[in-house]
Amino acid sequence: MHLNATSASIFALTASLGLLMCLPPRQSLAPVGGGTTRSSRDTIALDLHALVVRTDLQGKIRQVNDHFLALTGYQREEIIGRPVSVLHHPKDVAPHAEASHALATGDSWTGENRIVGRDGIILWTRATALSDTDADGRPCGTLLVHSDISRTKESLAAHNATASLNRLTEPVFMVSTTNYELTFANDAAAALFNWNREDMSVIRVGSLPLECDRPAVSRQIESLLAHEIGSFAFEALYKGVPYRADVQLIEHTDIRPRLYVVLRDQVAVKAAGRAKDELVATVSHELRTPLTSIKGALGLIRSGVAGELTDKIRDLLDIAYRNADRLVLIVNDILDLEKLAAGQMDYDMERQDLIQTLKEAIAANEAFATRFGVTIRLIAEDDSAFVCYDADRIHQVMTNLISNACKFSPTGTDIEVRVDSDEEKLHVSVTDKGIGIPADALETIFDRFTQVGKASRSRQGGTGLGLSIVKGIVESHGGTVDLSSIEGQGTTVTITLHRAPAEKPAAMLSANRGLH
Repeated sequence: MHLNATSASIFALTASLGLLMCLPPRQSLAPVGGGTTRSSRDTIALDLHALVVRTDLQGKIRQVNDHFLALTGYQREEIIGRPVSVLHHPKDVAPHAEASHALATGDSWTGENRIVGRDGIILWTRATALSDTDADGRPCGTLLVHSDISRTKESLAAHNATASLNRLTEPVFMVSTTNYELTFANDAAAALFNWNREDMSVIRVGSLPLECDRPAVSRQIESLLAHEIGSFAFEALYKGVPYRADVQLIEHTDIRPRLYVVLRDQVAVKAAGRAKDELVATVSHELRTPLTSIKGALGLIRSGVAGELTDKIRDLLDIAYRNADRLVLIVNDILDLEKLAAGQMDYDMERQDLIQTLKEAIAANEAFATRFGVTIRLIAEDDSAFVCYDADRIHQVMTNLISNACKFSPTGTDIEVRVDSDEEKLHVSVTDKGIGIPADALETIFDRFTQVGKASRSRQGGTGLGLSIVKGIVESHGGTVDLSSIEGQGTTVTITLHRAPAEKPAAMLSANRGLH
């Protein structure tokens, strides 16, 4: 699942908020005891609470205090002698130019800028720059005194981030990855779930009465924490209202990992989807009858019943017939998808031999395979394998898979239809040695109207509906569909169906009936 621009903005805000709410206190140096003069106490106080940097006339660092080292992460020997510009943030060109101008005219300068510490540490400071002199009062460089205001900046940023999140109408909340306790909720989330903002730490998100596929969500979270995926989304119901939940993991060195969740009300989205589906279904129904008539009429004319045809007319009729046939296939595919989505697909389920249906599907597609110069091979350990299924629909599934394999296979290669089995299931795989599918397209390959690359369109028109129909039909049989592919090497699609229970012998059935 990919996130939209709104999701990206929300997650960026929540990431900064999570960081700002959870940063540890800044390190400070231990205080020094008494027995000092007022002047020395002032110097000690300055060293404890400010970052002090002295440069020479060439702008190279000649002295820093311990507090500077503690906050920037530098060792004294690695910073002494380096140009002071190594501490400058690239976005602070203006304040540094102002400071240089003030010093050149004999003035001091005070303002805000950033210090870039070791390993990219950024410190916001209130800085004062003034000319430094030696014991004889001669100019010897610059004295820079920085007061760390990062916490103030962070507090302001946290306030602004919280205010921004609370202005959102969509519920947003953060969850600890260790115990799944709530760590933050915006106003919309608190109102939706009736959360007490003061007791968030005792709220466990797992106890929310959300109706969703919890095992699937748990697996996705595990993949998220293992960095196998960057984000995911799932559908859920809350008090009868459908929501889409977008989830992302945000990590930072200074905070514990957090799950960031955005909920989106899907009532309007689903209503629009239903309206669109109804329109498509209505149009498809209205198109099928005239298209079938047009195709039939073209077929009769091609056969010569209306008189002799010239070669040029026959070529034109062939083109028209093929396009009419393609339109009929598209309409039928759309209607099948609408039936699947509405749960109205009819199935004639019978216990029958799956191997026999596979042989029939292969035979029916041999002419199609010949057009592309490929061969279909069936590999099965057993002569028969019984499953409870609708033969016409499984034939449709195999035709889709075999025709796809033909379109994507190089001339002269084999398409392998293989049947493997265990005690409970049969696994039917269709493997080609074609161009394969890019890794970034695998996630959406079963979506409607999905076509990868141009091979299918250049060699044989496709609707992009085949795999979606395959998935719907197989899942309606209680089975599963898996796809694996390596770009440039080939693709394997595997459908898995449950074996049918063995039939009892007729004599045993008669004996059992006699016991009642």
